Amino acid sequence: MDIFNSIEDLARAVKNKLDPGLIDRVKSVVGKDENKIIALYAFNSTGKTRLSYEFEKLNEEDGDPKHKVLCYNVFLEDLFKWDNENYILNFDKNSWIIKLVIDQGLENNIVSNFKDITNSKIEPLFDFVKGEVSFSIASGDEQNESIIKISRGEESVFIWSIFYTVLETVIDILNTDEFMRDTLEFNNLQYVVVDDPVSSVDDTKIISIAIKLIRSIRSCRNKNVRFLITTHHALFYNVILNSFKREKGHKLESYSFTKDGGVLKFKKQGDSPFGYHLLLKEDIRNAILSNSIERYHFNLFRNLLEKTSNFLGLKKWSDCISGGNKDQFIRLLNLYSHSRLSDLESRELSCEDKDIFKQTFDIFIKEYFHEINK
Repeated sequence: MDIFNSIEDLARAVKNKLDPGLIDRVKSVVGKDENKIIALYAFNSTGKTRLSYEFEKLNEEDGDPKHKVLCYNVFLEDLFKWDNENYILNFDKNSWIIKLVIDQGLENNIVSNFKDITNSKIEPLFDFVKGEVSFSIASGDEQNESIIKISRGEESVFIWSIFYTVLETVIDILNTDEFMRDTLEFNNLQYVVVDDPVSSVDDTKIISIAIKLIRSIRSCRNKNVRFLITTHHALFYNVILNSFKREKGHKLESYSFTKDGGVLKFKKQGDSPFGYHLLLKEDIRNAILSNSIERYHFNLFRNLLEKTSNFLGLKKWSDCISGGNKDQFIRLLNLYSHSRLSDLESRELSCEDKDIFKQTFDIFIKEYFHEINK
């Protein structure tokens, strides 16, 4: 396990692990080089998105060329904003990714990938002049369909479909001999960073997203391109790991990192099945021992309760809570795991709230953890 004091230090360490070492250079000379992949698991609120930002920033220093990094994260999602009154999703038509979509004529591929992942009849329609996209349901007849607002999960899939279609296109370009490429814009690409493309997405779509990403990585014949994939979702993480485990032509390393007080703990995962509930337990236990319980730990505990109740066949996650503080703890858990109020986000946990958390967690571990740890 490695300890880092900042996300910037962690980003440098991850970059060093992805960059080719002596063994990689020797393999390249003898024609046995591999695509390097790092899969990194971390809970929400620990700094995954900040890591992707700092990683990209590192590679922009010292005059590095444009598009050395191709990055999907929340900053890309921020290029899209809803006009709720008209059910229109606006986008920045001057952004590099939209310009590439226009130049390469990728809108039909985006729609195809979106419909493939969602398995729906929702039809996105681009207007690149106005910088907007609308959505309707295809009925198969000649009637005009009304514009709809898609769900948060469908929106995430749509934005991912744009990035994924661009990624497919860039890999195809780099797989072509340089003198035959229709654009030289990505000649210096070295890293593809994918940060949590599964926000608000159900498990079926998560598997579809993972399989498509895996397919693109496998198709990349340019071994100068390395991949960093970060996620908070255990299913997505495990699908990536299992797909590249001991696969020729690809070298995958898997890690997790947690936040413990003011430090980040970076740990290699190995080949054994990823124990999501074990990592949850460890992170919560460390926070209790160091008296550094934060609001997001309530959400982690809720996640652990939900998985435990599903595993044991209980009707509700609250059935896993015992003790005299049960009702009060449930109120706190609902408050801290769902609220988006800014004044609440900045509020320090009281000693009483921390004590209720500790007591409830200790009772839960004693009563249930031996069951889910079998």
